[in-house]
Amino acid sequence: MNEQYREVCENRDWSVTVCDDGTVELEKYSPAGEDFIVAVGAENFLENVKKYAADFNPDEHIEMWVMARHNGAKGVPSIRELVHDAEAIDKMLQELAAALQEAEDSAA
Repeated sequence: MNEQYREVCENRDWSVTVCDDGTVELEKYSPAGEDFIVAVGAENFLENVKKYAADFNPDEHIEMWVMARHNGAKGVPSIRELVHDAEAIDKMLQELAAALQEAEDSAA
């Protein structure tokens, strides 16, 4: 991961942690307060972020939290709030992927 990518992430309020195992963790709080963490490979970082963003499924994310609440997790928001939050997370990921691609294109 290069410094330009780090700057793009941090300018969009994503915390960046480069791990010893070759992954990069991107962390940001969602509007509902979820500590959302994305782990992608440092090699081919841009492509990995774009793939994660493309593969993010808001419905599956909502279902995960609904199941967690049914299994006793505390503090899970209402389904209505989960829907809005999952849509916001999807938008955050799409915007990050687009900003990283734009940075890559302008550097070329």
